[in-house]
Amino acid sequence: MKNELSFIVPFSGFDSTSFINCFASTYLFLENIEAVRERAVALQEIYFFLFDTICGRSSLRCRFDGEPTEMQKWIGETDLDGGGTDHNVDFLFGFAGYEYRQLTDSALFRDEIIASIDAGKPVIAKVKTSGSRFRVITGYDGDDLICPDFANAQAKPLGAPSYDELDTLYIIGVKRTPRYTLIDGLERIRQVMAYNINENLWGNYIEKMGLYTADSLANVDLEEKKARMKRVADTMWHTFNCHNFAEVFRKYRDDGDASVYDTIGDMKKLREPGLKELWDKISPSCGYTHDLAWALIGLEECADWSKHAAGYFGEMVELTLCRIAQNDVDTLDAMKCAIERLSE
Repeated sequence: MKNELSFIVPFSGFDSTSFINCFASTYLFLENIEAVRERAVALQEIYFFLFDTICGRSSLRCRFDGEPTEMQKWIGETDLDGGGTDHNVDFLFGFAGYEYRQLTDSALFRDEIIASIDAGKPVIAKVKTSGSRFRVITGYDGDDLICPDFANAQAKPLGAPSYDELDTLYIIGVKRTPRYTLIDGLERIRQVMAYNINENLWGNYIEKMGLYTADSLANVDLEEKKARMKRVADTMWHTFNCHNFAEVFRKYRDDGDASVYDTIGDMKKLREPGLKELWDKISPSCGYTHDLAWALIGLEECADWSKHAAGYFGEMVELTLCRIAQNDVDTLDAMKCAIERLSE
């Protein structure tokens, strides 16, 4: 007995097979959103950026010590699961307007997967193994599961999991009026960004890197200097999530690709008069952060600590991080204004 869905939707190269990446590809399949092959990857990424942003994940910032923040725990960025907490999964299904059931009873897995595939719907599954924790199941062949080619995804899984590897199933139900609105999504973004600022996350980095701070870079040995610079560079790779964030609102600076979001709830409201000036502020602010992140990565890569000038790297990093922190404040201010205008 075999049944396999014709699931040819690609996955985003900006992520592993996280929940959000799998959810975006599954959404395109469910909505029968088709594109010519050369356009398919870009189209999937448009939806990946949306779901990554609207749940607040692309607004997350990291602590210097590497301990996950409360917002990272809330959304799901602590186990390489890419937004896979129960709270975040519920929000994304509710925002997209689909009912779902979450199953953890392994005795039901086989029958539930067969029933879903026979009904024409893929199943999103969380696996027990470490690394990329989510898969899309698109078929079965006897006791074997079938997955699509996770083309383009980072750390692309090879083959399909076995039933013994499955931890949780997300069985997709009917489409309904979304339980969560655009305002709910923007409020999540505001909540995450406000938390980052209130917790002074960038301030902690500045404290470790500044020349005249209490825990100055000047007061540690060479190996610690290198370690702190490496930590800043690693954080900058994470901070590239500002690209995902900006791309969503850039769609509404003109008519361009914004219409692709019109199938989701009340997303059309982002076209309302008076909002474009806010998107025009968000775009360069996020772009500036993106460029500065590259600069800090480059500085760490080429740093020659034997040179006298290396003693002043901390001040350069400090000033750059201050600008990135201000960009976050500017973006949050624009988001607050958008929420206020849409709530009127």
